[in-house]
Amino acid sequence: MKTSLTLLLTIISVFGYSQNFSSQDPAYIENVTKGEEALGAAEYDSCVYYYTKGFEIKQTSYLSLLRGAACAYSIDDMGLSQQWMDKAMENSWQGTKQIFEGYEEFDLFRDTPFDSMVLSKYDIAAKASGLDLELMAEFDSIRVYDQKWRRLMRDTSEAYGWDSPQMKELWSHQSYHDSLNTQRIEEVIVEVGGYPGRSVVGDQHASTAFLVIQHAPLEVQEKYVEMFKSAADAGEVLWGSIALLIDRVNLGQGKKQIYGSQVGRDENSGERYLLPIEHPYKIDSLRSSVGLGPINDYTKIWNFSFDIEKHKEIWKKLEEAEKKE
Repeated sequence: MKTSLTLLLTIISVFGYSQNFSSQDPAYIENVTKGEEALGAAEYDSCVYYYTKGFEIKQTSYLSLLRGAACAYSIDDMGLSQQWMDKAMENSWQGTKQIFEGYEEFDLFRDTPFDSMVLSKYDIAAKASGLDLELMAEFDSIRVYDQKWRRLMRDTSEAYGWDSPQMKELWSHQSYHDSLNTQRIEEVIVEVGGYPGRSVVGDQHASTAFLVIQHAPLEVQEKYVEMFKSAADAGEVLWGSIALLIDRVNLGQGKKQIYGSQVGRDENSGERYLLPIEHPYKIDSLRSSVGLGPINDYTKIWNFSFDIEKHKEIWKKLEEAEKKE
């Protein structure tokens, strides 16, 4: 059975995604949902009304607060707009700026005083944070190059196969930048005296070092896995991220993965499956212990489900194929 390790494309594919709310209060959900709809319809008075009602219950979603601030700005209520913007920045100044720059719904507000307000408040919060802003900017670039060609590989492998000239060219580009990224992250680890996580580069870049090292050669992964575990224990990086690195190291050492994060693909049939798991019957509880969701929510991203009996047959064939090599 020919297999290949499916590439982990982005962090979001690890944890999955769904519509989440900062409060499960039905009134909160109803009001922020209606507020979002009103923003999309340019009904700004209604938008402010609904967000005001929602924020009476909870004010921890910087996305909702930014939306509310945009609506308040649109009806010239600058006091309320600044109030909600300040709260969004307090909750996550990095996340607020990232959302403003990345969400199309805010395109109408680009190159306006609202845009200037976002940048001004971001700069104030960033400088007050004590984080390494230069390193954060460098990590932005590192993440881009970590993912640049990987984003193309999944579709390319489906269309042309893993051994195609197209895939080899993508791998050539990606491998070159992986090498540069690994070298730089190792330098940063020495410079900061440990894992460059939340206290150094903030929440948005806490996983950058992990992202790079998990794509490094096995000997590099082995070198840092214990350090990264300690960083997760200290709250510097999510344990769910480090769980993926542990799975990769285990498989690289000829062991079984623990958390079911690594996906294989049969090159003959194109079928995807989970690579061998140490405790398949406890997989969901093990994943939950490190903040990962149910295994079948994860495999859904790859368009298959985790059928234990079926997977045991797959793993048996993999083991037999290994013995023949």
